[in-house]
Amino acid sequence: MVQKRKDQLFSDIEGVVEDSISSSRKIQSLALLQVECYLMLYSMVVYLSRNLNLVLLKQGFVATLCTSLFNHDC
Repeated sequence: MVQKRKDQLFSDIEGVVEDSISSSRKIQSLALLQVECYLMLYSMVVYLSRNLNLVLLKQGFVATLCTSLFNHDC
């Protein structure tokens, strides 16, 4: 009877530990996913802002060129 209780107690403890480890892994996976999403978003923002700056520079250059060459706005 005492041995049965010990076995049940150890079984319960093992179950709790396994659940805790599983939960911890899920939390770590979610945290990693959040970091990956943040890095992707950051990369897209940097990429888009660089392209936008390039487009604005080109437009500014074309507008300046049109103004100086043809003496009117494009």
